[in-house]
Amino acid sequence: MIILAIIWFLLIDVPLSLMRVLLIPLGLIIVPTALVFAKEEDGVRRLPSWASLWDNPDYGTYGNNSYQTNKAYNPLFYKNPKGFWSQYYWLCIRNPVNGATRSKLFSVSQSDCDFVRYTGNIKVDNYLLGFQFVYAKSGARLYTGVYLYNKYGEYRIGFKLLPDEPKRSRRTGMTFIINPLKNL
Repeated sequence: MIILAIIWFLLIDVPLSLMRVLLIPLGLIIVPTALVFAKEEDGVRRLPSWASLWDNPDYGTYGNNSYQTNKAYNPLFYKNPKGFWSQYYWLCIRNPVNGATRSKLFSVSQSDCDFVRYTGNIKVDNYLLGFQFVYAKSGARLYTGVYLYNKYGEYRIGFKLLPDEPKRSRRTGMTFIINPLKNL
């Protein structure tokens, strides 16, 4: 099964991760236009449906409470956290293409999977160095991800699966992180 997961990672999930990365620059153009048409829904400001890939399904265009109230999370626009440029920064820089976390193509809930398996370290995270290749299966679909975090940086491609939380119900998306400067 691991050989199949590696092949799936190389042929399916790496290209999908790259596709998500290519959607990010489009947001720089789409989000300003979409913000003009954004509307309040149940106390959350949302982009129109045609721009939902660039919206934030959890917090909308204004961002979460920390982003709205803490200068450390919103250093450029903390004085006007609901202003146009703050919303633009939240959607295009801080959380680009975040609406993809609701798409079945770009996200998965681990609790919906038949299994979550890994090779390498069970936990890799900020300041917890290691390597892991994680794969999960839901029906015929595989979800794969690689995470390497060492003194030479952070590298994460594919789904952000957590093998130490196999029944996690929150949807997890894809990422493409290549950051050799992380530990400098």
